[in-house]
Amino acid sequence: MTGLAALFGEARSLRRRLVVNILLAVGFCFALASVILTYEFYEHLAENRDEALAREAAEIAGQITPGAPDLGLDADALRFEGSEGLYRYTVFDAQLRPLVGGEVAAGLEGRLTGAAGAAGPVFFGLEGGRAAAALAVERAGERYVVLTSTAQGPTGDESHLAELMHEVTEEVQWVILGIAAILFAAILATRRSLAPLRRVSGEAAAIGPGATERRLSTTQLPTEIVPLVHAVNEAFDRLDQGYRAQRDFSSNVAHEVRTPLAVLRSAIDRLEDGPLRQELRRDVLRLEQMFEQLVDLARAEALGVTAFEEVDLHKVALSVAQEMGVAAMREGKQLAVTGATSARVRGHAGLLAIALGNLLRNAISYTDGEGEIEIEIGDSPAGWRVMDRGPGIPDAQKAQLFQRFRRGATGGRDGAGIGLAIVKSVADAHGAHVTVTDRPGGGSTFSFTFGNG
Repeated sequence: MTGLAALFGEARSLRRRLVVNILLAVGFCFALASVILTYEFYEHLAENRDEALAREAAEIAGQITPGAPDLGLDADALRFEGSEGLYRYTVFDAQLRPLVGGEVAAGLEGRLTGAAGAAGPVFFGLEGGRAAAALAVERAGERYVVLTSTAQGPTGDESHLAELMHEVTEEVQWVILGIAAILFAAILATRRSLAPLRRVSGEAAAIGPGATERRLSTTQLPTEIVPLVHAVNEAFDRLDQGYRAQRDFSSNVAHEVRTPLAVLRSAIDRLEDGPLRQELRRDVLRLEQMFEQLVDLARAEALGVTAFEEVDLHKVALSVAQEMGVAAMREGKQLAVTGATSARVRGHAGLLAIALGNLLRNAISYTDGEGEIEIEIGDSPAGWRVMDRGPGIPDAQKAQLFQRFRRGATGGRDGAGIGLAIVKSVADAHGAHVTVTDRPGGGSTFSFTFGNG
């Protein structure tokens, strides 16, 4: 996630839209305020200018220090000596002799004479359309007259614009601070507003095959979102009902069929030994295996995280290999367990053994001749890899291989087509994933990997 996305949210996210809309609203208000400020500035231009001149004169008067060189003022500064800038300042004594600054406009003395005895600022015009304000003050028993005048420079609209910009630049830091405060408040408000939605997203992510009973909470949600959450919870209820019905049906059928199958097997055993009896026994065995797998599938789909405990995948692999090793050796195949000697995960040992057993059974069945079968244990990430020397699986069939009753090229081998579906259900229940790839040198590699590996 980029810094921009972390601050303002991902592109087209609700968070970014809220921030952008808030900033647009603030920008519109700022533009409107600028227009109103400009209109008010021109409408009260003369009044504002006089106020500004009087304010500048009072500021200079406040800095006068009688007895100090140049009255404590910086006499060499441009505002006293130069003609640049917006204002010029000159301080006179009681006899109207300039002490600091150098305003020398024609007819100035006569105008200052009237201002020297006034109690407040006196405003008048100077040559060239310039304006001035004179303020008489008394400091330490001495009387001074502070003159503030507009400097030589642009005239007409340009001069007015310069005055406006001068006023704006004096307050620009507050404008920037205000914009930053609004931006911070917008981001904070957006994050606080979306916090309940992030919580609900986490609750929705926790709903899965092992936690179908969970529902989304409406606590602290905005009232506009509550109906949507109620609708989603009702949809979860309907899906859960259908899911439970399907799961219960598979489980019940498997259990109910066991008894008649046992009766049927007993009846077949009473038949005279021969080809018919052998064929019937194989058919019954396939039926029993299929219904056992249906029971396993139902158990995997009903698995909840509360049934999990710490499981060592290496121990499970050794147990399954010992159990099925005899069958592999009977068919002349080599079976090996390699890799990490310990790989601990949270899970259900029984179902994990069923999943690995299905993978290993497939590997034994599809490996021709004295092929090599290997169970490799991984610890980072934790998982198994079951590698066979079978004919391999075409790429077009790999994606559908873990769906129920989907089988690849069987080569005449028996199977109901749900063994790998059980493996996938066990993987889903454990937050793991299962994949199949080609094994170097021929054959297939089935990977059962926990976490994000």
